[in-house]
Amino acid sequence: MTQLTGKATVKVDGSELLTDVDSTLNLGGFSREFINGPRGPQGYRETPEAPSLTSTVRHTDNTNLISLSRITGATVIFTTDTGDAYVLRRAAVTDTVELSGGNIRLNFGGMGVERL
Repeated sequence: MTQLTGKATVKVDGSELLTDVDSTLNLGGFSREFINGPRGPQGYRETPEAPSLTSTVRHTDNTNLISLSRITGATVIFTTDTGDAYVLRRAAVTDTVELSGGNIRLNFGGMGVERL
């Protein structure tokens, strides 16, 4: 029987983060907006979108919130439990870091993404 992806791990510059199972990888590329005229759709407009990754990280006594907030130029590897893996190159944390209920929501953007 085929295994389906159920969880993923996230590594930043070789160090695995203690994450929840809800990490989300967006490959980026182009978003398309369809433009309507008086008779209906006339075409679409493309807007470039950077690849991104969102993950919930658990807070422990070893977690350095300031270091997490300063991540730039990082190599971020997203690996699923089925063995599929992607690398986000020259990644940076895009939003301010906030600790809430023992969790930290990290949003990364990157200059490119590749499948390993």
